[in-house]
Amino acid sequence: MRLIKLGLIFLAAVAAIYWVLAPGPAESRVLTDIKVIHASGGAERFDPGLKNIIHELKSVFKYTSYQMLEDRRFNLNFNQEGRVDLPGNRILLILPSDTDGKRIRYQINIQKNNHSIFQTQVLLKSNSSITIGGPDLDNGVLLINITGTLQ
Repeated sequence: MRLIKLGLIFLAAVAAIYWVLAPGPAESRVLTDIKVIHASGGAERFDPGLKNIIHELKSVFKYTSYQMLEDRRFNLNFNQEGRVDLPGNRILLILPSDTDGKRIRYQINIQKNNHSIFQTQVLLKSNSSITIGGPDLDNGVLLINITGTLQ
């Protein structure tokens, strides 16, 4: 009986070690594209670099001008942080934290002067995008478009 208990304890220990050391998700990298956009009213103007998402922007937001300020691409590991400098001494920190094989969970943090001013998380279907409205900027707002693809 004692031998059986020792065997079960051993198997439980091996299972626990495997669970802790097991590789993460099968997809080990996440291609993440960040577009930082200044949206405002006034004369109608659309940045050519936004042609793939302009319909989405116009259907969700009621601005007439969309100017891309930054376009950054990251090939991140899970739990690896990407960083994008934003206007107004702000910083966007984005981190893919996990996946279910079809969707990517991102932790999103905007900081100013090393203090978090906005935090959220999104669950994004692989090969899709989401646009988040941000802070005011020069008679408009800052928009952040995030596209994620499991690699």
